[in-house]
Amino acid sequence: MPDNLTIPVTSRFFQEVDNDLHSNFHPLMKQLEDEITAKKEDIRLEAESKNWIAKFTGNLIEAPVLGVDASTVSRDYGEISTAIAVGVVSSTCDTEPKYFYRAISGTSSETFNKVAPYIRVAQELTALKYACDSSNWVMYDGSFSSLNMDLCKFAASMPKDITQSITDPDFLEWELVKESYQRCLLNPNSDWFTIFGQPGGKGAPKLIALSKKGIGKMFSKSLKALSNILNTAFLPSDKLILGMILQEGEYTNPISYEQAFQQSHGSKVPGYGKPSTGKDNKNLETQHQAVELTFKNMRIVNFRPWGWSPVMAIHYNKSVCKLDEVLGVVAAQTLTRGVLEPMPLYLADLLSKQASSVIRLYGEVNAGRYPNLFKAYRTSIRK
Repeated sequence: MPDNLTIPVTSRFFQEVDNDLHSNFHPLMKQLEDEITAKKEDIRLEAESKNWIAKFTGNLIEAPVLGVDASTVSRDYGEISTAIAVGVVSSTCDTEPKYFYRAISGTSSETFNKVAPYIRVAQELTALKYACDSSNWVMYDGSFSSLNMDLCKFAASMPKDITQSITDPDFLEWELVKESYQRCLLNPNSDWFTIFGQPGGKGAPKLIALSKKGIGKMFSKSLKALSNILNTAFLPSDKLILGMILQEGEYTNPISYEQAFQQSHGSKVPGYGKPSTGKDNKNLETQHQAVELTFKNMRIVNFRPWGWSPVMAIHYNKSVCKLDEVLGVVAAQTLTRGVLEPMPLYLADLLSKQASSVIRLYGEVNAGRYPNLFKAYRTSIRK
């Protein structure tokens, strides 16, 4: 193939991209922005008429707060695949950060990509359990409902009886994560039940979650001001709508998980999806019932603490946390204008992201010391 064909081929590709941006993407975004912007005042008035909005008048709670986050990364280096997950606990006081690190390696396969998200769940729960053993407020970066869903996916991929050594074509590496699975779910004192399975639906005290994604559409679906948007695929998220109308110190009245799931996207899950724990673990039913009650007590509130702050979706357990205290803690941790999330979560996020740079060390070791494991995977002879 002549060398002079490489540039025209590349330029043709970018011509297609440029055409799509100007013909489809830009017009779509502009139409959506114009429709929402034009309805801003109507949306605010409708929200007020429906009593969605309240004003925080409580005190800031200046107290030590722990932040919990986790990250994961997976890479294929020739014959060897490696997955890393790290759960971290940060602190706004003088306490040193705590890391919960796990790395798993195996030969490359089509199912190895399941390892990374599963060990992330396990390390996240371990970090949460460690933080909740303290008497401090704990902020988790995410949502309890998403954590529940991720744990359900982990459990669904594991054999019903993990005491037997079997080959599962859908998850060849399941034995590599067996210890993590047992630790986070398979006994009454596991991390999941310790955090969320306390008697009376109380769960861990002083534990709240802040979801940055905020992709629910419960509020936007019920707004008459947005009824002209017929294609629900382009109905704006609650985070965007509430970010337009909520003013400093305002929050939405709390809603339950059942309300959020059913009204937002028609889910039939009543708040808690029970992870399957296999036929030999029926003794865990009492713990599952306690977690289900805890999730029934969960509430979601959207809060803009300061004029410079984004709207934050906060999850908390109403049986152990007072709303004024929850909002007071969040407001006190968002006083720094240049940081758009609570300080404990900002610190935890920085710490957890170190996994992305660490994974390269595994690749460098593999490539430098074990070149024979790479020969079958090379696509060129360039040096």
